[in-house]
Amino acid sequence: VVKDFKLAMLDGGEFRLSNEKGKVVVLDFWATWCGPCVRAMPEIFEGIGPFADEISFLAVNQGETAPIIEQFLEQRKWAGIPVGLDSRQTIGDQFQVQGIPHTVVIGKDGKVAWVHSGYKEGMGQDLAKAIEAALE
Repeated sequence: VVKDFKLAMLDGGEFRLSNEKGKVVVLDFWATWCGPCVRAMPEIFEGIGPFADEISFLAVNQGETAPIIEQFLEQRKWAGIPVGLDSRQTIGDQFQVQGIPHTVVIGKDGKVAWVHSGYKEGMGQDLAKAIEAALE
């Protein structure tokens, strides 16, 4: 079972994993300077889209400051996505993130159900399948 954690949110709130108990949680570890992360994001949105009401999604930024992230999201017209600030990358370490993007699906049982590192075309469909399986 994944160890509980909390992260400050870009919007000023707080994300706590234990508050999502019984839900499927999707974590996407990323950074603005990471080309593959930027390419992966639309795929991630596509993958989580059909399940938006049933799951909890968090884009876990690795080590960047709020102003950099906010400016980036505005430029891309991605404002409003839930971003957790993993400024010291401690949550990244907890999930053994070696490279980004790194996507993790946590099942309703609190265990890691699926992991994908890197970007590949069509990964949104793979993510959707993983979410569907985790929801069953």
